[in-house]
Amino acid sequence: MLPKNGSLFKSALHRVKEFDPNVELTQGLWLFDVYGSIPTETCKVTGARDWQAAPALGPRSSDAALQAYASMTQTAALARLQTSMSGLTPEEVLVRLKVRGPNLLSTVKPPRWWQLLLSILPNPFNILLALLAIISVATPSPSWSTFILLIVMIVISCAVRFWQEYRSTVAAIRLQASVSTNVRVRRQAHGGWAEDVIVDEKTLVPGDILLVDPGDSVAADCMVLETSSLQVSQSSLTGESEPLRKTNASQGGKEDCGLFELENVLFMGTSVISGSATALVLRTGDDAFIATIMKQLNKKRPLNSFQKGIRNVTYMMMGFMAVMVPIVLIVSGKVTHNWAQAALFSVSVAVGLVPEMLPAIVNANLARGAFALTKKKAIVKRLDSIQNLGGMSVLCSDKTGTLTKDEIALCHHVDPSGEKKQEVFQLAWTNASNQSGKKNSIDSAILEHSSIDKNDPGYGTRVAEIPFNFETRRSSCIIRTPTNKLLLICKGAFEEVSLLCTHVRVGDTVVILDSHRRQELIKRAAAFNADGYRVIAVATREIMDHDMDDVDLSKGLDSNMIVEGLLTFLDPPKDDAKASIQRLQELGVEVKVLTGDNLGVALKVCRTLELIKEVDEEEIQAITGPDLAKIEEGTPEFLRVVKHCKIFAKLTPSQKGQVIMSLKGAGEVVGMLGDGINDCVALRFADAGISVDSGVNVAKDCADVILTQKSLSIIVDCVMTGRITQGNTIKYIKMVASSNFGNVFTILIGSCWLPYDPMTALQILIQNLLYDMSQIAIPWDRMDPEYLTTPQRWDARDLFRFILVLGPTSSTIDMCTFAVDWFYYGVRSTEDVYAVKLAHTHWFLEGLLTQTLIVHLLRTAKVPVLQSRAARPLVLSTLVIMVVGFAIPFIPPFANPLQLVRPRASFIGILAAELAFYCVE
Repeated sequence: MLPKNGSLFKSALHRVKEFDPNVELTQGLWLFDVYGSIPTETCKVTGARDWQAAPALGPRSSDAALQAYASMTQTAALARLQTSMSGLTPEEVLVRLKVRGPNLLSTVKPPRWWQLLLSILPNPFNILLALLAIISVATPSPSWSTFILLIVMIVISCAVRFWQEYRSTVAAIRLQASVSTNVRVRRQAHGGWAEDVIVDEKTLVPGDILLVDPGDSVAADCMVLETSSLQVSQSSLTGESEPLRKTNASQGGKEDCGLFELENVLFMGTSVISGSATALVLRTGDDAFIATIMKQLNKKRPLNSFQKGIRNVTYMMMGFMAVMVPIVLIVSGKVTHNWAQAALFSVSVAVGLVPEMLPAIVNANLARGAFALTKKKAIVKRLDSIQNLGGMSVLCSDKTGTLTKDEIALCHHVDPSGEKKQEVFQLAWTNASNQSGKKNSIDSAILEHSSIDKNDPGYGTRVAEIPFNFETRRSSCIIRTPTNKLLLICKGAFEEVSLLCTHVRVGDTVVILDSHRRQELIKRAAAFNADGYRVIAVATREIMDHDMDDVDLSKGLDSNMIVEGLLTFLDPPKDDAKASIQRLQELGVEVKVLTGDNLGVALKVCRTLELIKEVDEEEIQAITGPDLAKIEEGTPEFLRVVKHCKIFAKLTPSQKGQVIMSLKGAGEVVGMLGDGINDCVALRFADAGISVDSGVNVAKDCADVILTQKSLSIIVDCVMTGRITQGNTIKYIKMVASSNFGNVFTILIGSCWLPYDPMTALQILIQNLLYDMSQIAIPWDRMDPEYLTTPQRWDARDLFRFILVLGPTSSTIDMCTFAVDWFYYGVRSTEDVYAVKLAHTHWFLEGLLTQTLIVHLLRTAKVPVLQSRAARPLVLSTLVIMVVGFAIPFIPPFANPLQLVRPRASFIGILAAELAFYCVE
């Protein structure tokens, strides 16, 4: 019987029974682990194996569960997950897969359409337009045409943004899920015996027995059951490049041990460097430890540069409305004595201040930028990031795999005196070529560097080998030379190998390695290390046949050796890295390196890429994570160090985030390029997070842009596309905001002067809509080359000054039109309805044509048409709107609803003169 408090467990049982009503459950304990903190007594099920032997794990947090498993014996862990060393049966796997679900992180599941739509709706301009729409129908004389127009603008804007972001998100998800990885597991066959099978990693379930080999990526959180010299790289989680040794020893006596220091636990996403193991799958999918990082990253993202710019512009528009609308309301009400009509008119003025098409045009502009970047092999997940790429003033980049190839290459092979010597390389090649199994990165670098025939036996034929392991940090091979002698060739970490040497080769002779020669050798290795090279020592020793009688060759054979020389290795920069960084610097983008690697390696890479120059060595600004931690975050000293330094080495993931936020706080627009889990915080905090398709899924989920090809030149293309996109957006905002403000300023003056409203509410809306439609092609416009040479950003204060200067300037032409109507055509009262309509028509035409003409005047800092021409789509759209707008008063079906009439023939000439004067002004 299940007790009453076992509702969660009952739910799990019910789900399994739905899948297979005939199944007799024995999986109570693994359900306990997956579904939560259920009391042990709740989990007693018919046929359960040794359920009482499993201790309570306590809270279900991933790290607590892994700590608890690590302290168990193997027998207890197998009992808890109701499995054995023979693995699960296919039926048990199906049941657990049905309950647990596939071994996938939620990051590879596309968001539902309604979730994406809800995240798009609360745009500041959409909210502002929605408020104006509500106000327009809440007045004593509701304007439903205004309401419908504003709602249509909101719908169009959201539709464009939703469609582009949904397509981009799905494309990114498909990119992440495109590679299917197979793993080797041990499972029980129908006959009851165990067999090793290859399965898709998505089908792993808790209780599976996973077999890992060198080069494998661990597919789930596991407990090591059996191991052979297992070394695992946890750099994707911690940023530490040095592999860790893993054993099957229980960690019961290490309660205070850090999670990443547990020797018998393998984490999803880590990589096997050497050795092999049999492991028990503990947690899969969103229960894995890596998923806890994702949950932290799912918190609200800080505002990026584009969002701050939009917010500031919105506040500015609201400020204008707060000042102008009440003034217009009071003046219009006093003049006309019709307060209901004045209220409606003031709402129209408020709408006239807001660029209704701004969200639609901005989103169309961003969508076009995203489409352009897709052709340049970049998937844009978040449209805002395109603007931020254009405004980016600092690019922070991880080193390994982004600036470098993540492939170790052999750079030097020298004798103990530092002279290049081919014999040293031949010894190293012989050692590497005689290592059995999968080659490690050092062996691969030596063999790839070699021009020696692969069939060449080198110094002889292999007799035996002493494999590499991370305790001794060296590997040896024993060969029989053509003279029938046995020669041991050893290569490994300089410190370990040199300590085992008693002699050194000087030229063709062998001399004792005394303290003086040892110090000289250490200095030479230290000099290479200071330049960022990894140093490997090569040593030899002649041995006798009877030395081979010892069963364990690793005991004592590789001692009393002769130092033959040194090898140096480096992870070389990518082929296009130097040129791309130089181009970014020319574009005004400062590049900073944020890495978890050591300072020497980072300095070497940065010198190679000319991020820092040899002549400036005294002024090189670099800092390590431990040194940065000594400075309190947020202090002037911290801000100064972050701003001044170009290299940050040995940083923790949180420190990378601190650097990003500090730079943003200093007013920089920051991009982050990274592909590891340790880059996720920085990717999320950056204005533009950039990852690559080969990066870990978590990093790609945090990124705003994913490069589908590992080429830094794509980032240069992204910056240029971003600047064009941003330039066209700012261009539109400046044009429409200054023009709209000029119109409102004109209305304010006209309301004080004229006995009638300068235009009706509907005429203002139609004029604004036509003007905005004339700029619909701005996303296709080109930018002046000079504009693209420096980072551009949103500056509400600059926009405010621009509006205050240009808005009243454009009103001078409007005043001319009012004066012509007043003095020349005699429109001075409201008694003649036709005359008022004539005045409305004259200003409607003049206002629309001057606003449309200003598109070509303000789109460039050069002389329009002569020095800088608009793109053909923009020329066409403005011409069409000018023709349509001019034709409306002449077409009764359109003119009558708008209360417009044919303009006087003489006004056409006056209008032409006004336009010419406006261009000169």
